[in-house]
Amino acid sequence: MLSDNLKKVYIFSGLDETELETLSKIVKQKSFNKGDIIFFDTEPYLGFYITVTGLVKIYKISKDGKEHILHLISPFNTFAEVPLFENFNEIFEESFRYPANAMALEDDTRVILIPARQFRELLEKDTKICIKMVSGFAKRLRHMNHHIEELTLKDVTRRVAGYILKEQGNAKGSDSISLNISKNDLAAYLGTIPETLSRTLKKLQDEDMITVDGKVIKICDMDRLKDFVV
Repeated sequence: MLSDNLKKVYIFSGLDETELETLSKIVKQKSFNKGDIIFFDTEPYLGFYITVTGLVKIYKISKDGKEHILHLISPFNTFAEVPLFENFNEIFEESFRYPANAMALEDDTRVILIPARQFRELLEKDTKICIKMVSGFAKRLRHMNHHIEELTLKDVTRRVAGYILKEQGNAKGSDSISLNISKNDLAAYLGTIPETLSRTLKKLQDEDMITVDGKVIKICDMDRLKDFVV
């Protein structure tokens, strides 16, 4: 049910059933396959998105052609929402564009589009929804701050180990994780290069903390891995 999916999104988690039903009337659902572009940074801003299934990559291309991944958007997280609130009075100008590119990383990636114009009208009519969304944004900001701290305060090995532990925590008790993105994308997300990522995984494997078999990583010594991250 559409309202159930909206309820799982951090910025809408505080809305009641009536508010969710009102919101569900203005949204649009779209599907993409792996490698499909959801939007380019040259396209007019239409609104923001929610990932429902699959995985979405938010990235920019530098002048020298190097790709830099800004975010990996897993299910029930939003993307491209910042421009709506940061540039509230500019989003309907023809010159206003998305600030980055978005690409689906898995087949059957389903997203929900929250159209900017209709959403703005909804917020202007119902201030209670605005207040409830502030709490959701605070949660998102905390998550983003944590990721920045990871990139700036920890070396690559600790970043990789921390990522493995985080994904293991999402695997509901399993001691193995399966990477759902390429190692190139993972390296960019962790602020490094593929060669360094490969060396880091080998280092952790040589120290008997993990084993790596293709995209499957098995944790062999959970306690040492946790100690290593701290």
